[in-house]
Amino acid sequence: MPLQSMVVHPATVHIPIGVFFAACVFAGVAYFRRQPRLEVTALHLVVFSWFSLIPATISGTIDAVARLESPATPSGALFWINLHAASALVLWLVIWQAWQLRRKMTHDPIWEAPTYATYLVRLGIGLSCIFLSGWSGGHMVYALHIGILP
Repeated sequence: MPLQSMVVHPATVHIPIGVFFAACVFAGVAYFRRQPRLEVTALHLVVFSWFSLIPATISGTIDAVARLESPATPSGALFWINLHAASALVLWLVIWQAWQLRRKMTHDPIWEAPTYATYLVRLGIGLSCIFLSGWSGGHMVYALHIGILP
């Protein structure tokens, strides 16, 4: 199973990363250009990114357990695995909060809603979580050589 998860996890993480990044870009462009259709597209991408985290989290958990059980895993890997997992869990929470904030907004135009700025801040925090998770995952692969196929 570890060999399969090593192949599946990197493939599954790129979908939520790309979709959430696109959601942030669409939300930013929609806000500055005042384009409601782009803003609705951003919302749909936020929702899709949340659901696409499910396979990434499952495969990452399987891979982390396999790494922690392996005697070949370097001793300093636990910190990086925990950092990677924690940033992913915060990402789950932040995307959920952004989704729920935006879902409850009924103003027309939407950017005049009192909580719209909070929604955009949540998207920014989500991007920060993606950068932290990517940095820690990259460190594990390139510096600690964890998850590299033989």
